[in-house]
Amino acid sequence: MGVEYTLRFAHPDAASVSAVLRRLPVAHELSPSGSEFELRAVGTAGAIPDATARVESYGLYFCDYGGAGREFLGLVVARLVGEFGTVTVAELE
Repeated sequence: MGVEYTLRFAHPDAASVSAVLRRLPVAHELSPSGSEFELRAVGTAGAIPDATARVESYGLYFCDYGGAGREFLGLVVARLVGEFGTVTVAELE
């Protein structure tokens, strides 16, 4: 289990959020719907990615599994802010 976060922000639709994630070189789509992604550092092997992200109605669910996960959280937040404006990050307990 990793550290879980909600990233809340205003966005027009799920497709626009997925489009932002697809442009990240470390993100790989997991679902045909384009709503689930894993993020891996170059050269990372193994069953567990550094992080995962899932598009939700409120914005994005993000889970940091260690490795470069925290760095990827910062990258994702920066890209979302650049695209949609204010992003509120909250750690889930």
